[in-house]
Amino acid sequence: MADDDTNRTLTLPDGRQLGYARYGCAEGYPVVYFHGLPGSRYECRLLQDAAGALGVRILAPERPGYGLSTRQPGRRLSQWPQDITALADSLDIETFSVVGVSAGGPCALACAHALPRRVAGVAVVCGLGPLNQAPLRRSMSWTARFAFYLAEAAPGALRALYGLPLNALARLTPAAALRAFALSLGGADRKVLLQPKVLKLLSANLQEAFRQGAHGALQDVAIYRHPWGFEAKDIAVPVHFWHGNADRIVPPLHSQYLHDRLPGSRLSLVPGEGHFSLPVRHATAILETLLAEAGSAAPSPAAGSAPHLSPFSAPPR
Repeated sequence: MADDDTNRTLTLPDGRQLGYARYGCAEGYPVVYFHGLPGSRYECRLLQDAAGALGVRILAPERPGYGLSTRQPGRRLSQWPQDITALADSLDIETFSVVGVSAGGPCALACAHALPRRVAGVAVVCGLGPLNQAPLRRSMSWTARFAFYLAEAAPGALRALYGLPLNALARLTPAAALRAFALSLGGADRKVLLQPKVLKLLSANLQEAFRQGAHGALQDVAIYRHPWGFEAKDIAVPVHFWHGNADRIVPPLHSQYLHDRLPGSRLSLVPGEGHFSLPVRHATAILETLLAEAGSAAPSPAAGSAPHLSPFSAPPR
């Protein structure tokens, strides 16, 4: 997985390095993918086949502290669109669409809010809602709630109880950790996570997420515990929320909450799908929707190109 297209870096205006990968068609319509928590540029390889079949170019940048991206002390969610602007400018890309998966969802919405003339459309997949809202925190598992509580009340304890153990698991036994996680989730997530190809990919993703230790993940937890700095209602870009109704990591209430506060947005609740199975099984539909919103004439798949991944037609609410 470590080739020229997956080990790219950009020097940002402040001197930091932004790590990113490129998947799909080199000259295709540009889509920027934002990974989960924890995550890395490798995570987006889950969309590789669908992107290639649809003629889409996907750029997968890493947030500060993950993979190849330099740490950024005091980072705020509102600063992320600046990094994405620099990436797009460096590649002579004027307009693009964005996909945010899980904890990448707030990043996608931040870009839509800050860059309405450049972001043509947004897909938020199993996205995290604003966790300063108590009902959304309460909807999550007790382990997640406790982590977000510690991020504010006792950052040192968060590092000791979560950061250090996760860092060790990611570095030493990522596949075993993911297998145990899959068994605890059950359902569609278990079936997808235990597929050899997916397990291998996400094991590499987990290792790369902790290349610099747990700093990036712990910083994300702290950032998402606080208000985002903008309101969903002020986003003027087309947004489509996708969520599995069997998601046990980020409950569907998070997408429903944002959808209710964003006029004109669309929400697709997908029966039986979980947090990992949805983006894997419905990658084609997600990208097709973005292409339609962007008004892009996608190239026809070439003969012998990679097959689509389980298309799903998503109705508007």
